[in-house]
Amino acid sequence: MTQETIKVEGMSCMHCQMRVKKAVEAVEGVQKADVNLQTKQVTVDFEEGKENLEKVKDAVREAGYEPI
Repeated sequence: MTQETIKVEGMSCMHCQMRVKKAVEAVEGVQKADVNLQTKQVTVDFEEGKENLEKVKDAVREAGYEPI
């Protein structure tokens, strides 16, 4: 398992947090996403060999937020 953390701008409430979590966990190869509203970070656990941070960032953008 590989873990990556990215910052996400634009989250301001629990609804935002859940929307980002759902979008990221829908990406192929993602096992789990932990979204921290206070630090504005998403920690993503990928299946071994299926890491694709760009697809995660695209999913965050499609959910209406900006990955940094």
